[in-house]
Amino acid sequence: MLWLLPWLAAPALAQEALLPAWQTLGPKLEFALWENLVPSRSGSSLVALLRVDPSRYSFKVLAAPKGEEGYTAGQWRGQSGALAVFNAGLYTPEGRHLGYLLQNGKELSPLVPQQDGLFLAGPREREIPAVRILDLRYTPFDPRLNPYQQAAQSLMLLDRFGMIRVRRSPKVANRTALAIDEKGRILVVVTEGGHTLWELAQALKNSGLALREVMTMDGGAESQLAVAVGEFTYEHYGRTSPAPDLPWTRQALPAVLAVFNKK
Repeated sequence: MLWLLPWLAAPALAQEALLPAWQTLGPKLEFALWENLVPSRSGSSLVALLRVDPSRYSFKVLAAPKGEEGYTAGQWRGQSGALAVFNAGLYTPEGRHLGYLLQNGKELSPLVPQQDGLFLAGPREREIPAVRILDLRYTPFDPRLNPYQQAAQSLMLLDRFGMIRVRRSPKVANRTALAIDEKGRILVVVTEGGHTLWELAQALKNSGLALREVMTMDGGAESQLAVAVGEFTYEHYGRTSPAPDLPWTRQALPAVLAVFNKK
């Protein structure tokens, strides 16, 4: 029966070979460009992954004053000195954040019932987790009793039971997802090409990254990621149109999520 052993081991080896090659940017801070996650419908098939351990890094909401359009992810990062910046959720056509947004304990926009995903960071007490992704379908949340100082609401993409929480749709766009894995690490996922939400959710479900909950943030031109750690830099800006040969301008974001070194 020894001749069977290589065949039994092959699936595990294949799975390991398909996992992303992580680059260490700092203690418990990793980045990868993953080509094998999911084929794109348009443009590049590369998917950028930023994995952050919240025991070493903090997440904060950055928001423009009311009536101002804000900045691109790269501009937000440069002005704030953050290590990384990405889009904070869904935005209205008028350029406002849609859903609950909390910055340093101050509510900037209210909770909305249509969105079941809620990212929380900046606990007021040391005894509670540094970050959480709440699935409001299963976990009640009262903003008046919120023990966190930073929050951003959006849609659930994949829940703890492995259920995809978006409908099938032919819409193709650049995508941003925010996930927490079984070790409590936060993963920012940004696609360089165009994908449907369903296909991205299915790929993340089968990714081998041990993701527990996944939120989807806004797509298209609002899907942005800017990273600068030491000599390493990475920026990606989504397109208004999925057509790779059409020119596009970088979209200003009224609110973003930023990663900082903990003081």
